[in-house]
Amino acid sequence: MQKRTSFILGLLVGALLVGAAGTATYYGWVRPRHVNEMQVLKKNYAAENSSLRRRAKGLRKTATSAIPAPQNTNIDRLTPASEAALNKKLQAEQFIGTVLLVQHGQIILNKGYGYADAVTKRKNTAASLYQIGSVQKSITAVLIAQLIASGQAKYTDNLHLYYPQIPASDGITLRHMLNMASGLAYTAPAPKTVLTDNQLLAYVLQRVTFNPAKLGHRDYQPVNFTLLAGIVEQLTHQSYEQVVNQRIFAPLGLKANDAGFQWHMIEQPSETVSYGTKPNAGLYAQPVAQTLADMHSELGTGNIYATSNALYQIEKATVDGKLLSAAQVKTLRNSSNGVYGGGAYNFADYYVSHGVKNNQEVVFAMAKDGQTAAILMTNRASAYLQWEDWQKWYYRFAQNAATD
Repeated sequence: MQKRTSFILGLLVGALLVGAAGTATYYGWVRPRHVNEMQVLKKNYAAENSSLRRRAKGLRKTATSAIPAPQNTNIDRLTPASEAALNKKLQAEQFIGTVLLVQHGQIILNKGYGYADAVTKRKNTAASLYQIGSVQKSITAVLIAQLIASGQAKYTDNLHLYYPQIPASDGITLRHMLNMASGLAYTAPAPKTVLTDNQLLAYVLQRVTFNPAKLGHRDYQPVNFTLLAGIVEQLTHQSYEQVVNQRIFAPLGLKANDAGFQWHMIEQPSETVSYGTKPNAGLYAQPVAQTLADMHSELGTGNIYATSNALYQIEKATVDGKLLSAAQVKTLRNSSNGVYGGGAYNFADYYVSHGVKNNQEVVFAMAKDGQTAAILMTNRASAYLQWEDWQKWYYRFAQNAATD
């Protein structure tokens, strides 16, 4: 019995040491190295080629010294009974992050749960920033729809007009790409060095493949939106980052502490540390870092961060006439029955989106009029296989929750 007890104690001590070692490695080496990468990249911007020079000129000034400290802006209008039901659900899912719920056009909950940074004991709040992952594709789709509305492109444009080197590009349209039905795929590993947009697109173009059997059939392939982002750059003669800043963030009054590109997130006081979901480990036992090369490789598909409210404002502005007209939205998102179209999964009266990047995850559902919404943003991705169930449960909860 004494030997068994000693063995169990040994296992527990060993697990604690492993967790502590992982955290120490992250804060003692990985994170400082990442911060240093950011500083070196900024110092070298002036020496980069023309694409990065254009980007540098268009960046918003986000010096940390000029950014106010984050404030706890949590909103909670739920009755005690509704609050208890929500907390029970979140606790069962071991959720850490921020939840935003909208009912009848009013935010009834915007609240943080768990830690943004477990080491410093900084909690998640309504102001916490998260990577939105593939939800960014809806932003890329809006940019394409804006360019079509201005007569600079058409849904029926063949990809050959922009990338003639892609096989069968004369039979692939922008509509095919927006609806993930182009037959294109890209499975090569992400670049290991930081590339400019032009360099990344060249890298992708050398490795993209085409399957004629999948042309016209839904097949989720992010490369479609990387190429669409490249088309945005071709038509505007600006970097994708500049276009998003000018056409999406600026009109909505969003600043760097609301939304931005991933390489700026570390400058923000409300950034969140990513945590892994290693079996039998604690919620915060496995901090995860991301390289600059990986961030830059997600052009148009997954390198934007936002608060829950900023993401809601962007998506609501899409459907209420600020970014696109109602007719333009209807044309863009031309699918139904939960089928992917125009950067989202569309149903009769609402649409959903889902993004995962660097162990951060977003589950998003919103009515087509923006009056009901449920947004879950987490810095410990855990809903990847259950996200469709999540969006249904939390959307229904937002519709029916009792409020004070």
